[in-house]
Amino acid sequence: MKLNQLVSIASGVNGKRNPQGDVFYLGASDFLDSHTIDPFIKPSLINSPKWERHYLNIGDVIVLSKGHHDFSAYYLDGNLNPVVASSVFLVLRDIKPNVLPQYLVWYINLETTQNELKNYARGSALPAINRKILGELQIDVPAKEVQKNIVSLSRLKKEETELLQKLDYLKSAQLESLLKTKIQNS
Repeated sequence: MKLNQLVSIASGVNGKRNPQGDVFYLGASDFLDSHTIDPFIKPSLINSPKWERHYLNIGDVIVLSKGHHDFSAYYLDGNLNPVVASSVFLVLRDIKPNVLPQYLVWYINLETTQNELKNYARGSALPAINRKILGELQIDVPAKEVQKNIVSLSRLKKEETELLQKLDYLKSAQLESLLKTKIQNS
């Protein structure tokens, strides 16, 4: 099924950052990796009635639409409030009840989906996708229980990767300490 049959797609907004802001204004640089918003992000947009209709809600998904890397999707869990997406994002909302937002994020972030989006991107200096390109993306939608299982497995895989990285760091630190001690005692 095409993505535009599952969600409504809107563009992010252009705003001017201000250190006295009280609205979070998400840009591409506010993400540490493909899943994590910088925990030190500060509100940077002055609140105004014109932003209210652009506020992101729990369950919305934003997709990076410009850049040389991936067109990564992010799930908004409500930790930041109020928050709007900058114009480098496309916003997926009004997601059909039979589709989990986290499943859409997983599906859009698949390497095969990313490659498909890169093939359809416009521009060579700064590749970009628009609402039409994203809306035409074919999404396989299994039963909701299957989606939940996929999301859970994906989360567990991410946790495993993080634990393995921590373990590798600790092993390296232990080896370094052991070798330094060996050198000092010889």
